[in-house]
Amino acid sequence: MKKIAIVLAITASMGASSVYAGFGSLSSLASTLTESATGVSSSNMDLVGFFTQAKATNAMFIESRSALASLLASKKDSDELRTKQKSLKATSDPKEKEAIQKEIVVMSNAVLDASKKDEDATVAKLSSLSAEQKKYLLASASNFVIASLTARDLALGAKQVSMGVMTNPMSLTNTGLSLIDAKNVVGDITGIAKNSSMALVEYPKLLKKAGIEFKMPESAASKPQDISSFL
Repeated sequence: MKKIAIVLAITASMGASSVYAGFGSLSSLASTLTESATGVSSSNMDLVGFFTQAKATNAMFIESRSALASLLASKKDSDELRTKQKSLKATSDPKEKEAIQKEIVVMSNAVLDASKKDEDATVAKLSSLSAEQKKYLLASASNFVIASLTARDLALGAKQVSMGVMTNPMSLTNTGLSLIDAKNVVGDITGIAKNSSMALVEYPKLLKKAGIEFKMPESAASKPQDISSFL
C-alpha cells in the first residue's frame, strides 16, 4: 500500500473503463506463473497478461480507496477529493494526471488511516450515510476487496516475473514497460497484497458494526462494480 504512488505514472493514462478491463479469470495467468516457478523459461510466461492485470489492479485499488475516503472524510475534504477526481477525468495530460493522482492518494491515505484510529466515529459516520451513499459504499468496498484479492493472487507469481524480466529484459518488449516500470508494478502488487487486511478484514468488520450488510466478494474472479458514475 505504501508503494502505490509509484505506479501512478503508469496508470495515469488509463480511463475509467480500463480500470475494469484487466479483470477476469486468473486461471490461465496463474497456470503460466506456476510453470515458471517450476523452471519454465520467462519466454513462456504471460507477461503481457500479468502486467495488464497488475496495472488494472493498481488502478482499481486507488479508485476504490479514494471512493471510500470521500464518504468518510469531512465535507471539506470530501468535496476536495471529488473535485480532484473530476479534474482527473477531465485532463488528458499524463503529467497532470500523475500529479492529481498523487494528491488523491495522499488525501485518501490520511482519511482512511484516521478512520482506523477512531473506530467509534467511523462506525457512526457509516451508519449515518444515506441509502444512495451506502450503495456507493458497498460498491467501493467490493472493488477494494477484489483489488486486494487479485493482488494476492498476482503476488504468488511476482517473484518469478521479477526474476524472469531481470534475466531477460527483452521479454518486456510487448508489455510497453521499461525494466524500472516493471519492477515498480511488481513492487506495488506485492505491497497491496501485504497490506490487504484493511480491505479483507478491518472494513468488513466496521460495516458489520455499522449495521450495513456487506456480501464480500469470494475471489479475484468476482465481477467489479463500475463506480465511475459516483465519482
